[in-house]
Formats: sequence, structure tokens, C-alpha cells
Amino acid sequence: MKVLLAIDGSDCSKEILTLASDMKCPDGTELLVISAVDFLEPLPSLEGVKQKEIEAIEKMVHKCVEDLRTAHPNVTVSGVVADGYATDEILNSCKDWEPDLVMVGSHGRSGLDFLFFGSVSRTVLLEAPCAVRIVRRSTRAHNPSGAYNVILALEHSEHAEQLIEHVLNSPWSERTNFRCIHVVRDTPESTLSEPEGGFTQSLKAHYDNLVAGRLAWLEAATIRLNDRLGRTAATAEILRGEPRKVILDLAKDWPADLILVGSHGRRGIERAVLGSVSEAVATHASCSVEMTRLKSLKPQKVHIIV
Repeated sequence: MKVLLAIDGSDCSKEILTLASDMKCPDGTELLVISAVDFLEPLPSLEGVKQKEIEAIEKMVHKCVEDLRTAHPNVTVSGVVADGYATDEILNSCKDWEPDLVMVGSHGRSGLDFLFFGSVSRTVLLEAPCAVRIVRRSTRAHNPSGAYNVILALEHSEHAEQLIEHVLNSPWSERTNFRCIHVVRDTPESTLSEPEGGFTQSLKAHYDNLVAGRLAWLEAATIRLNDRLGRTAATAEILRGEPRKVILDLAKDWPADLILVGSHGRRGIERAVLGSVSEAVATHASCSVEMTRLKSLKPQKVHIIV
């Protein structure tokens, strides 16, 4: 497992390092700490300012690397200070180093500001070829035991296995709790509560069977997760409603420290028109969000031009 930690000295960056230090990393794990000197060329009167900034960032990265090496003696930890725009340098590192996960801080932009002005975290989330975790300030003050609460939102599709494998192969703190959920869209109560009749009864039976089948599938996924972790850390739950709202409401009410969702990688006008559950959750959640890039499992159409 290769994890890229993008830091800038903010509170979110401190949370990234806390999470990374607390991970239970197996042998072979690699951690790369990166920070960028996103600095306009100084005016003549400010000569030397950029060099001082570089030296301060180098010192910060060096300390982070040393702290992570102390926390994980069996892990390869390295650091780099890049001279350029943070977004470009993080994405270039993704291309060159090929991490499995990028952890990047969020400075709390939301709504129209987040949509139109963008941010480093949003751009990395949309453009990185791997899983991306947008880390927000910790909310663990809600849990005196220090438990780390994770919502694993699973679709019932061919992509679910990829997301489960990603979770199984990722390093997690021993204090992590997983709430594995699947959201089933409600069938209108008015439809299911019609006077008894063949069609209504058949529809209700179909809906109940669907929910029962999804629960059995979800419980099987939690068993795999618990077996890998060696403890009862995951539970299974079927919820009903509109997926975006259900996930966001649960994250607030539980409360969650991290929501983990899969993305099908919509681009361009398709995203603008249709949106996506994963991007909506990443934009509006008050906790950290990890979006895993799901690979297409369907054969691509080939057009031959002669």
C-alpha cells in the first residue's frame, strides 16, 4: 500500500499526520509526505522571502517524516518539497509515484464558493487516478474512547467488490469502527398500502425480498472485514431513502469521522447534468470523505474507422 500525504501546515494537515501515525501499517507500506511552495515570484523588495518559505517547509516536512518513521519503524517513509502549485505537484506525484491513496486537507469551502472557485482538495478529488481522502478537522471529541467512526457506503453492483477490497487492503487504526450501509430507495408508502390485491401484494413481496437479499449481501461483506481485522469492528445496516441525504444525515447523527464511497468517474457534461452521490457527499459532509475510483468492469465499445 502506497499512501501520499499532502500537507501545508494547516490544522487539516496535522489531522492527516495524526491519522497516518495511528494507522496499523503492514510490512511493505510506503508513505510519501509532500508539500509545495505555492509562491509567486517575490518583488525585489521581498528578496529572500521565498527562500525562507522553502526552508520553513523543508523543516516541517523533515519533522513529519521523522515522526512517521518513529511511529512506523517497519514502513518506508520519505518526503519531498516541490516548487510549484500544490494541485499540479500533487497530481504529478500521483502520476509518477502511483499511490493507492492520497490524503489531502480541506479548508472548509462549501456551497457556491466550493463549486465555482474550486480548491486543491476538490481538484485532486476529481482528477487523481486513485482513492482520495479529503481530511477535515477531527470530530473525535464526541467519543472519549478515541474511536474512529467510518461509514462505508456500498452500492449493490459489480463495483462493490472493488471498494470492499480497497478497504481490506488499506491500513486502519485499531480503534476504527465501520458502519457498513446500503441505501435502498423507498417505494412510496401509498403504493404499498393500497387495499390488498394481487399486484400490490406482489410488489410488496418483491420489495421485502430485495431488502432481505441486500442485507444478506451486506452482512457477508462485514464478516470479511471483521475476519481481516481480527475483531468485531463492522456492522451491517440497510437504510431507506435518497442516498445523498441518508448518508449525510447518518454522518451527522452518528457522528462519523470518515465517509467512504466509490466513484464511477463521470466527466464533463455528464457530471454537470447528473451529478454523483460521491461528489455530493464529498462537498457537503462535515467530516472527512474518501472517494475510491472504481474501475470500469464493462467492455469498452471499439469503433473501427476504415
